[in-house]
Amino acid sequence: MKHLITLTCLLLAAFAAPSFAHESTNDCDKQAAKITDTAKHAEFIKSCLKKVDEEKSYEQDMHDKKQHCDTNADNMKLSGKKKEEYLNHCYKENDFDKSNPHPKM
Repeated sequence: MKHLITLTCLLLAAFAAPSFAHESTNDCDKQAAKITDTAKHAEFIKSCLKKVDEEKSYEQDMHDKKQHCDTNADNMKLSGKKKEEYLNHCYKENDFDKSNPHPKM
């Protein structure tokens, strides 16, 4: 029974994932549908999709950075105010920038 439930969930996820991936494309298509000139239409679609990709890239970068900072704080066994100070600094700053080091632990 567990295998049947697992298989069903995997199949649902496989079919649902592609539909979520095209939501932003559909938004661009809806907005571009009002443009009648084919050259302007193509230009708008290209710029719209580029903007969507940039937004997704930024969100992924921020997610990765937060994961990295949280892992570092856990590895350093920080807690309370020290952990909060470290995370605030880490979220805002580039770890590889030696001119602005992390606060003293």
